Amino acid sequence: MTALRHAAEVIAGHPDQDFYAIALHGVSTEESESIGMPLLALNSVQALERDRLSESREQLVERGEDTDEPADYEDRPDAEGEGGLEPEAVTLEADSMVITETDDEDEESFDDESADGEDLDEVLASLEADLEEDDAESFYSDKWEPSDWHWSSIDLCEDPAATLWSEAMTKQAAREGWEPTVKRYYHTLVAVARSLREELNERTKADLVVYVADEEHAEKLLQLCLTDKQLSTYFPQLSSLPEGA
Repeated sequence: MTALRHAAEVIAGHPDQDFYAIALHGVSTEESESIGMPLLALNSVQALERDRLSESREQLVERGEDTDEPADYEDRPDAEGEGGLEPEAVTLEADSMVITETDDEDEESFDDESADGEDLDEVLASLEADLEEDDAESFYSDKWEPSDWHWSSIDLCEDPAATLWSEAMTKQAAREGWEPTVKRYYHTLVAVARSLREELNERTKADLVVYVADEEHAEKLLQLCLTDKQLSTYFPQLSSLPEGA
């Protein structure tokens, strides 16, 4: 099986990487002039983190929010530190030191409002962090989008074999109809994904998530490709749905 050989070679060639997913992608169920072979994609935890950090850095630079100080950065003339302005002498009048009860109440009220404001900011920041974490782990994030992965487009075979295979599938679709041909094709891809998972999980310590990627039938394909344990671990919102949903 060429998919198994290619995937095993990538994993064996990068022993320092913790691979978490493999996908077959690039084949649409929508009718077209030809049916091509799927692409093989793999990703590791380290590659995902590196790509996300790189993307975040690029976005900061584009927005002009680079956190590094420029080489010609200078302190404001009124900044604290050596060489700054000398502090001015301040003389307090006796009357200015009188604090009334009203002043106390206003100060306490201000402190309470500040504390409430800080609490609200913390709550909002926590909620935002939770939402970002959920988005980063969802199936529609870059974590599970094979076209965004580090190893994203590995050909299963080269020409002329790939062209001959595509021509044969296209002729079959013209003869028997597009929908039944693609349906059988996807059943074959699901079987390949399951076989890949079983074979590679025996060779590695990781519980590799192996699936056929297609946006139109994403949830259905995940349910067909993954084990019940993987569904409940990585996509709990799908594990409670019946397979026909």
